[in-house]
Amino acid sequence: METSLALIKDQDASLLACPWFLCGHCGVVDRDMQRMRPGNACKSCGLPSESGRLYFPVTIHILVDLVHQAYHSNAPVGPIHGPQTGAVGTIVFFCALREALLVQFLKEHMEAQQLPQGIIDRLLSDNKLANQRFGQLFKSVVGSKWRVAVEEVSTEGCSFVAVSELMIIASEVRNDFMHTGSAWQATEELATDCVNNLPMLTHLFAELHNHYVRPIQHRT
Repeated sequence: METSLALIKDQDASLLACPWFLCGHCGVVDRDMQRMRPGNACKSCGLPSESGRLYFPVTIHILVDLVHQAYHSNAPVGPIHGPQTGAVGTIVFFCALREALLVQFLKEHMEAQQLPQGIIDRLLSDNKLANQRFGQLFKSVVGSKWRVAVEEVSTEGCSFVAVSELMIIASEVRNDFMHTGSAWQATEELATDCVNNLPMLTHLFAELHNHYVRPIQHRT
């Protein structure tokens, strides 16, 4: 999926990256805009829609827009900080978004498994770092490593491997900035990649839901 969100300035990025809808009957998540029409038949289960239900919560929409707004901000940059400083906010918000998406997915998966809320809270509290949540916690909850899951939900026409690798690169740059204050790795090219991959990022987590959470929620 190719996009050019970095070229768009006068429209909220969430309108383009977050229109994923949830069927209240079978739990499938897709981009069928007709779900907003009451009575529209779900293409998956055939049952009529009661109303449009957005899959991603408002916090995800806000973070998507913050990534986009940071990219187009006109904050002054001093020569001592390096020409890349303006991209730092974009990358930091992009990393916050990927981690918020992961937490939503993990919570949803554990709730589908009917784990008590106390255990869910404890697992997230004991694994506060992103590498813990993408690592051992993800494997424990899902049963597969993150990399394997990404490949599993990829198709010949839509691979999520590249956006997964971008997530890793962005997090490394974010961590370097947070720990050392260095902004030199936060290039405009990387920031542009983050913005342009916002639709692919939300698409990845929609497919993770369909592949791993939905079958548990709707066991027959």
